[in-house]
Amino acid sequence: MSVRFRPSLLQTRCASCQNCGQLLYFENTKCESCGLRLGYLPKQEVVTALEEADGLWRALATEGEQYRFCANAEHDVCNWLVAAEDAEIFCASCRHNRTIPDLTNPENLVHWRKIEYAKHRLFYTLLRLRLPLATRAEDPNGLAFDFLSGPPDGKGGEAPIMTGHAGGLITLNVAEADAPERER
Repeated sequence: MSVRFRPSLLQTRCASCQNCGQLLYFENTKCESCGLRLGYLPKQEVVTALEEADGLWRALATEGEQYRFCANAEHDVCNWLVAAEDAEIFCASCRHNRTIPDLTNPENLVHWRKIEYAKHRLFYTLLRLRLPLATRAEDPNGLAFDFLSGPPDGKGGEAPIMTGHAGGLITLNVAEADAPERER
């Protein structure tokens, strides 16, 4: 028996700014019309306009609840929010990262950003499908990501970095965020 999903279930939705009505998209971090900061609330499945509130953010899409940004927002790779009272510093997507690339190399940051945007869309879909998403901290067989940088062909005496998966660990060479590199 085949299972068919409604296309709307697998696609990110557009939203409207709760302050001014401007059309918002999944990766937006600022409303282009009113200038309010934006963040994504995974439990509510909505991009929300935000107002500063004592070092935190009040989401206009919820009834006065306060949030903070995922720790990876400082690298401009994540716009997801974490409840103010949550002990986690990372969002529901980023807490699955076991390894990120060396960010002292600016090229790695550019590649990692592209990969994180894609991974966040994946997590959006997995969450909407209500699939279990245990981290390695919660379950030794949970889902984890290693985003590594280095030569895919082992040049320079380093071991090659191969993209693959094993036992819930997904390894990606961040250079593969670059389409020509990926197609090599």
